[in-house]
Amino acid sequence: MGNKKVIFFVAFFMIFGSCYLKASEFRKFELSARAATLGGAFAARADDVSAVFYNPSGLAFLPGIRLKTNIYYQQLKSIAEFPVVPQTYKSTTNQIRGSYFISLNIKERFGFGIGGFTPNSMNLKWPVDWIGNALSIHSKLNTFYIRPVVAVKISNHLAVGVGMDFIFSDVAWLYNKIFTFQEIGPGYQQPYNSDSKVSGKGLGFVAGVMVRISDSLRVGGRYQPKVKLDLEGSHNFSIFLGSEPPILANREVTSTLTMPQEFVLGLMYLPGKNLSLQIDLQWTGMSEIKQWEFNLDPQFYDDYEQYYGIRPDYARQGVDLNLRNTTRFMFGVEYILKNSIALRAGYAYQTSAANDQMLHPVFLGLDTNMLSLGIGYDGAMFSIWRTEERSGEFSFDVFFQYGFSSSRESALPELSAVYKTNPWSLGVGIGFNWGSLKKS
Repeated sequence: MGNKKVIFFVAFFMIFGSCYLKASEFRKFELSARAATLGGAFAARADDVSAVFYNPSGLAFLPGIRLKTNIYYQQLKSIAEFPVVPQTYKSTTNQIRGSYFISLNIKERFGFGIGGFTPNSMNLKWPVDWIGNALSIHSKLNTFYIRPVVAVKISNHLAVGVGMDFIFSDVAWLYNKIFTFQEIGPGYQQPYNSDSKVSGKGLGFVAGVMVRISDSLRVGGRYQPKVKLDLEGSHNFSIFLGSEPPILANREVTSTLTMPQEFVLGLMYLPGKNLSLQIDLQWTGMSEIKQWEFNLDPQFYDDYEQYYGIRPDYARQGVDLNLRNTTRFMFGVEYILKNSIALRAGYAYQTSAANDQMLHPVFLGLDTNMLSLGIGYDGAMFSIWRTEERSGEFSFDVFFQYGFSSSRESALPELSAVYKTNPWSLGVGIGFNWGSLKKS
């Protein structure tokens, strides 16, 4: 057990020491290489340690100590076309992201786990001189979760799991504006960049259930309620107009961010010994996200109004999003070959969170199709000292995921454009299992 304890604590500190990893749009990429190969349909399966995210109850059925790390490379290309001009602009972001999970099962009934991952995020970066720079040049949202969970196997067919989310978030928005202020001079105009950066943290909750109806049929589900985060930071202007009180002075800024509630229901069916099918349906309460806004510290506004006879109009920097709830359909198939090698494929379809009137370059959220292919290996590990002695199990997964959306025209009065997105990712997952802790 000495080596196992060392591995356990090294993995523990790896999770807590991991950096914030950027991602693109609201969860268009999966958090587990194995789940990614199945299109994300993993709520009823949840048969590796990434169950910490996909369905915590699955840990109750996983014996021993388990560790898994997933690393991905991602690219999201978003295109804005203006046929009348004509002009085409691209937002292309390239990032590396990852997730880390570890679990422990006691007496083959109680499962404990912890994970570090980024489930909700986006990153859109348009050219500085593009037509829509008055609405957005760069919008970024990043959340990092640390989730400890506990699962209990109530019977051989039923398990439940609950967990707590420690959420850390940072948000940024850069755009260009024209400042007009008659008190300085008739027709006075001054272009400037408005740059807000805020961060905050909060607590969330997750629950899962898994029912093994038979050896060939499983049902599982996960629920996460919404979490409101209070954020604070700084707002910087690219210019400073010297006056008293100062115009366009850098200020403290506050914001709020809602992590939407999610409900996922999944089914897994094994029609044959080596074949399995997974289907998940996810509902996300995106309508709870009403605004993308940053409120400047108002402490100086009274003096400002008294001095100039007018109250500044830049106290609130933001846009109304008024997003709508979304559904996500996920399907995956796996076929086991000889020598513990699995071939997997998946498909997912995500509905848009934005209507045509609010299709905004800050947040696109288009209808998106995702295709996945991957291969996995699950086999034995043997002692380096005694090659015939089995020391545990090892898994290795590789996946490629490609996404596309149909072109969609925005009816936003300030910026009428045609948008489409093309995300793709490539990644690996490496896992270890050190068997059951149950004494014989």
